[in-house]
Amino acid sequence: MDDLLDHFIVEARELIQQATDDLLALERNSDAASHIDGAFRAVHTLKGSVGLFDFAPMGLALHAAEDLLGGMRAGRAAKHGAAIDELIGCINQTERWVDAIERTGHLPAEAAEEGYRLARALRLQLDEEAIRREAPDSEADLGWIEEAFGPRLASAALRAEATPLVALRYIPRADCFFAGDDPLALLQSVPDLRAVRISNRNPWPPAAEMDPFSCNLVIEALSGTVLDAVKAVFRFVPDQVTIHEIAPGAAISGHAPASHDATRDTVSATSGSGTRMLRIDAARIDRMADLVGEMVVAKNALAHLVGQVGDGSGRKDLLQGLHASQATIDRLVAEMHRAVMDIRLMPMQDIFRRFPRAVRDISGQLGKTVDFSIEGEDVEADKSVVEGLFEPLLHVLRNAVDHGAESENQRVAAGKPGRTRIVLRARRVGDRVLIEVDDDGRGIDPSVIRRVARERNVAPAEELDRMSDAEAVDLIFAPGFSTAAEVTDVSGRGVGMDAVRATIERLGGHASVQSTRGAGTTIRLALPVSVAMTRIMAVRVSGELYGLPLDHIVETVLLPASRVLPVRDAEAFVLRDRTLPLIRLAGLLGLPPGPEAASGMKIVVMAVGDELVGIAVDGFAERIDALMRPLSGILSGMSGVMGTTLLGDGSVLMILDIPELLG
Repeated sequence: MDDLLDHFIVEARELIQQATDDLLALERNSDAASHIDGAFRAVHTLKGSVGLFDFAPMGLALHAAEDLLGGMRAGRAAKHGAAIDELIGCINQTERWVDAIERTGHLPAEAAEEGYRLARALRLQLDEEAIRREAPDSEADLGWIEEAFGPRLASAALRAEATPLVALRYIPRADCFFAGDDPLALLQSVPDLRAVRISNRNPWPPAAEMDPFSCNLVIEALSGTVLDAVKAVFRFVPDQVTIHEIAPGAAISGHAPASHDATRDTVSATSGSGTRMLRIDAARIDRMADLVGEMVVAKNALAHLVGQVGDGSGRKDLLQGLHASQATIDRLVAEMHRAVMDIRLMPMQDIFRRFPRAVRDISGQLGKTVDFSIEGEDVEADKSVVEGLFEPLLHVLRNAVDHGAESENQRVAAGKPGRTRIVLRARRVGDRVLIEVDDDGRGIDPSVIRRVARERNVAPAEELDRMSDAEAVDLIFAPGFSTAAEVTDVSGRGVGMDAVRATIERLGGHASVQSTRGAGTTIRLALPVSVAMTRIMAVRVSGELYGLPLDHIVETVLLPASRVLPVRDAEAFVLRDRTLPLIRLAGLLGLPPGPEAASGMKIVVMAVGDELVGIAVDGFAERIDALMRPLSGILSGMSGVMGTTLLGDGSVLMILDIPELLG
């Protein structure tokens, strides 16, 4: 059951996302029949999966959503407005239920009431005839019990019962046979039946017009067994049955007995293992299997060399064999690591697809009009990075809508389009992935940031006065600024942004902001693609060793000191008719300068954004394959360091983030 529940959670999330995509597309184009069909299929499939477990409230709500979508297909319900709102609300609640099931293995205690409310709200979007024909009786309508079983309930034999009776009313769907249901077989499965009444739901048509595959029954029964036993029989059709427990001697007329509506009870399911499942391309698994096979061959070859040592084979042959074996194992280890990392890679689409619904809800609540778009959904990153991005991005998007977007009147008065444009994009840059949330809203006013920071004692007044506008805007990430009460004069991006930066830094990344007053704001999150094998060049600076990622290195140059040109308070040099800025790495790291080499200055030419920069070092060391790990503990979030790796002698090598060091 644990494995089945794990598979259900994975499938449920995919179906929830599919239904969300189709409903949002339907809201934009109500004439798109394909989106109604897509949402219907997703909800129908999800409802069927729910039926495998005792999640009756979820099944009830999804059944009502399925009926409403069916009504849209048949033209009995509107395809926009309140109907779409109710359907998206049902999907939102279903997602919260799936989260709860993943954590605890069962629905929360309030699920019964919420499921019943959702089902009623969804069914009210259908026409009255559909409600009367398809909806089961509500809890308050108990007249059927007295009508069907009043004399039996009044009998001395039943009044003397020491245990309650259970009354049930089962109204099978017209298409129940096609769903694999057998109403009479279910009835026969109810233990200790005391009374049964079977009637027709709608008037019977003439015999010539009778549809033998359409169920037209209403089944009512009394049982002497316990409530849970009756509920267990109907656990796969909870939306079609109403069950009430009747205390001994209780009267039905005028008041409701102690009751349990099967469609409103929550039944616990066995908890899952607590691990998250990951769907993997079969080709990636096949590649790993091939590599394991090659590693077995390499291991056998190494064992053969060990055997030659005992045989007294020649030293030269052994050395050649060991070198070849080492090269093979190095290659296979690197390829195996890449293969494992590829398995952990997930497309950004897996979380990006969740945001259109969130932006729609937030903008609707705030009365803002927003055009939201997504770019770079196919960019991949490590599973831990992708999943860790959801909360920070949700907060950034909420701020973009709440505080960045102006009202339509304000935008038109400023000469802008009436709707605020918000773009969520991802792109790969070397071994980093950049996530940006860009809006064309009101932007951030640095003077207001300075004033608020001064009021909140975020920084000393003299320091605030010396700050550039960009440095002042960056204060939105300061804890003192973000934990203050809401400041209405500010665009609001400071509230909670310290938590965003902290989360991104825990993932080994960096958060930054760019804003132009009146033109908009861009929040940029730079993160490692994965904890991956990285090609590193080690360089010496002031007697210490540091690593630079080879992905960013264009070339190395030995530059005579005479070719270094002073440019104001900086330095530059000319390389093949192109002037490049020169940065001394020792000064960048705050280290004492090393001795000047007589042969000239050693330069690493690196790509920083769209520009080339020369980084002066004391010496070049080896190039190595490094397993880079993000900083943790007290070093977590250290600026200018991408991560660390262990060298062969056990020492730690810091891998520098030159673009971040340069600012």
